[in-house]
Amino acid sequence: MEEQNLYQNVKKKICRMIYDDIYQDGDLIPPERKLSEKLGVSRVTVRKALKLLEEEHIIERVQGSGTRVALQYGARGGSMDIITLVAPAQNAFFSRFIDAVQTKAEEMDSLVLFKQKPAHISLEKCLYQIYDKDLRNVVLWLEDMELGCDALRKLRGLGMNIVLFDTTYHSPYADAVCLNNTDGIRRLVERLKKEGCTRLGYVGWDDMRVRSVKAREQEFVRLIPDGPVCRMPWKYRNCPDELSLGEVEVGLRKVMDCDGIVYGVSELGMPFERKSKELGLCHRAAMIDVLPGAEELGIITLEQDFQKMAEKIYDCLKRQNQEKSSWKAGLYQVKGRMPEERQ
Repeated sequence: MEEQNLYQNVKKKICRMIYDDIYQDGDLIPPERKLSEKLGVSRVTVRKALKLLEEEHIIERVQGSGTRVALQYGARGGSMDIITLVAPAQNAFFSRFIDAVQTKAEEMDSLVLFKQKPAHISLEKCLYQIYDKDLRNVVLWLEDMELGCDALRKLRGLGMNIVLFDTTYHSPYADAVCLNNTDGIRRLVERLKKEGCTRLGYVGWDDMRVRSVKAREQEFVRLIPDGPVCRMPWKYRNCPDELSLGEVEVGLRKVMDCDGIVYGVSELGMPFERKSKELGLCHRAAMIDVLPGAEELGIITLEQDFQKMAEKIYDCLKRQNQEKSSWKAGLYQVKGRMPEERQ
């Protein structure tokens, strides 16, 4: 057991050097003798570690040339026993999402582990910590966290299967599953028009780095080019109740002349509509996502289908874990449900 731990540790050290770009994809790595001296272990231990890396398609031995890094980016044989979910627990819909993922996990006989990125470390470091614990299946809810394509590439090449959630970010190294944002906004606009609204406005967050925020606003502007757009500070995304009445009133003034308002998120729709009722404003409202009290306020809601999203996430992971699969990364957009489509 002690010997096995030794060469497993050597394997992990070499993987870390690849992740840190000490050895890049295609680079020759030092011969066994130099590696044994550098790492302070025997050549036998190094040889066993290299054999493991070769079996995992991380390196290849080239006759007459030596050993080089040769990362594989396609599907690999693996187990789905454990799924690691990296997500913002403060998000209003976190509990519904993790419940959907866990429900699907039980069907698949998988265990779900939850990890929230600590504030003091980068997302890249957080993900490598997961990889270093031999956890190979990750569902990542980015929200406003940024992850470079190169980090995704190296994690994929080292053997991590990754599905990004709630983003339209399309990378060749990870699948992405999200709400079909353009369809959602289009259906809300159509519903308001069907109810007789002719002057439509939009309220959303102001951080265009968040791809869902950007996609929803862009679709509204495409459909209603002359409609007023109100952007509220993203810093309130996890605490919309902290929006001051003054801030809400300023926002409402931008869309006050509209007889129909589309809210990109329910976290804004709820405080805005409560204030609208206090001020006696008369308009119809529609928003993406459902929160308690929306029906009482008369808001038309489009609900995200977290169960279908969880099913698609597991389908993606399954294909990434099938060694003979011709897996290629894809973007999968799941349509939301209008009130009449819910059971």
